[in-house]
Amino acid sequence: MFDRKTFVEININNYLHNLQLIKDRNKSNIIPVLKADGYGHGAIQLSKAAYDFGVDLIAVAFLGEGIEIKKNGVNIETLVFNYVTPKYIKENIENFIYTIGSLDQLEELINYFGKDIKNIKLHININTGMNRMGLNIKDLDKMIKIIKDYNLNIHGIYSHFATADNLDDFVKEQYELYINAVNYIENANINIPIKHISNSAASLFFPEYSLDYVRPGIATYGLQPSDIKIEKNLKPVLTWKSIVARIGILKKNESVSYGRTFFADKDIPIATIPVGYADGYFRQLSNKGYVLIQGEICNIIGRVCMDQFVVETTKIPEIKLGEEVVLIGKQKEKQLYAENLAKLAGTINYDITSKITKRVPRVYIEEA
Repeated sequence: MFDRKTFVEININNYLHNLQLIKDRNKSNIIPVLKADGYGHGAIQLSKAAYDFGVDLIAVAFLGEGIEIKKNGVNIETLVFNYVTPKYIKENIENFIYTIGSLDQLEELINYFGKDIKNIKLHININTGMNRMGLNIKDLDKMIKIIKDYNLNIHGIYSHFATADNLDDFVKEQYELYINAVNYIENANINIPIKHISNSAASLFFPEYSLDYVRPGIATYGLQPSDIKIEKNLKPVLTWKSIVARIGILKKNESVSYGRTFFADKDIPIATIPVGYADGYFRQLSNKGYVLIQGEICNIIGRVCMDQFVVETTKIPEIKLGEEVVLIGKQKEKQLYAENLAKLAGTINYDITSKITKRVPRVYIEEA
């Protein structure tokens, strides 16, 4: 509902611009990562846009995310990163690719499916130093034997960089471990159609490591994948807007919001914004965050509540009830980035957008 004129605007053209930028930078195919409802941007609509763009493979964290996309008419091949129980794999074989993240998981699938496992498309995740998911290098021989014994359908092999955003030497170490593992498997006469390792940071800053595909997530949404190096050609996809719901004056020595964490040292004009932490606006932005009104920075005073927060409007000579407030995005000549809020809240930009709740409607536009 738009009863409070609060919504997130998603620019499809900016999303496609970012896909093209990454594709051109790497000269390889793209697997857009659409997990966590497209990092809060809307996986269904953006998967449709990616499909129309020519993408033939997307990735999600969990099977349920992929099922939701397909239920909404996007029948695109989907790689599932995380563990899925054999029962649910059996019920969802067509157009899904499942990740093998450990030898134990592979053996579990063998025990469940037997020879029928050959009907499942698989990608092998190789642990090259992330130590979160992935088959360990020491288990390669056992895996190779199982692949041959059961004629597994190995559609691809991938790994994941731990520090590409830090631009450090561990990126090269991981890449070399991965390539050595791939060569070892291929030398055992196992065909690997698809190889991929590059995430957003690697696809932008280490294009020399791109293989058949790159696997960008955060960068496709125009959000920066690194605090160290900025990619200026990315275009933010998301804008979060609301309105002024109340205008008032906070008198000298009066406090505002719960806990009385802010006292006015003089009479100041204030405005209430109908957005709170139930919308995914971080409570940690209390007395820290800011919004844009009439292109001016207006600081949050007091605590962010469940449904509202209050800003000081001293810089605005005349303010009207119902006028536009930008929480993330551009207004006139000023831009408020998700990265700005993340720094103030002590988190990362992924966290800022993926926490925007369903209570905030998404509106999709195709403006340049």
